[in-house]
Amino acid sequence: MTNTPITPAVALTRLAQYGERTSTTPGSGPRTRRSSPACTPDDERMWLEKAAALRAEADQQEERERERTGLIPCSDCGTMVRTRTLESLPEHRCIQRQRARRERETADRTTEK
Repeated sequence: MTNTPITPAVALTRLAQYGERTSTTPGSGPRTRRSSPACTPDDERMWLEKAAALRAEADQQEERERERTGLIPCSDCGTMVRTRTLESLPEHRCIQRQRARRERETADRTTEK
């Protein structure tokens, strides 16, 4: 894609933007700001190819970041944990973090009502 490296966060943001441009309805395609007619299937395919390329680039960036720092995100709580293998994570109070997050979400919902 580009010669300048981008962070995984930027790649995922771009991926989300391309995903918004693609439609879930076949053949309807994304629309431009001027509300032009729907794009052709070739245009929609182009956006899908760009999204797939960005997804692959984001995966590569995450892998490079993991190799550089040794940190990977816990898929359950999102905490960045330093590990030597990808088979298991060290103890990082994941259950307590998940419980605290659920309690905060519950408290936020009760205060919104």
